[in-house]
Amino acid sequence: MAFRFPLEPVIVIRDNFLKECQHELAKAYEARRIVEETEEKINSDLQSNFENGRRMLQEYGKLDVEYMLGLRRHDAYLNAQLNVVKHDLARIDEEIEKRQLAVTEAHKELKIIEKLKEKKLDEFYKNETKKEQIAMDEVAIIRKNREEKDVG
Repeated sequence: MAFRFPLEPVIVIRDNFLKECQHELAKAYEARRIVEETEEKINSDLQSNFENGRRMLQEYGKLDVEYMLGLRRHDAYLNAQLNVVKHDLARIDEEIEKRQLAVTEAHKELKIIEKLKEKKLDEFYKNETKKEQIAMDEVAIIRKNREEKDVG
């Protein structure tokens, strides 16, 4: 007789749910990576603006007020974008934390049902071993009785 675990469909469902949670977590990490790249680009643009203003002053020895005002407006725009990006990163971090907890919980639930399956499988093997032992004992008794009849 083969072992059949009645809750096998539950294992499949929980395993699929775990994989889905892991996939969602991976998407959140990817979103974070993309937003971090945007943050790096904005910081690079801010640094570039600063360098352009300094270079202009060094090369020409005087300030072009219109150019500097343009740089300041662009800096203000970039800083506003940077604030949005930082806010997005904070929200993504919260979502990552939620998704990590979901993965952890899904993993725990799967492990619980897998442990139950292992326990039931052990019980099955012990019962099968007992049945085999009983059958072997019966065969031994039958042989012994035959040998006694043949001898006697």
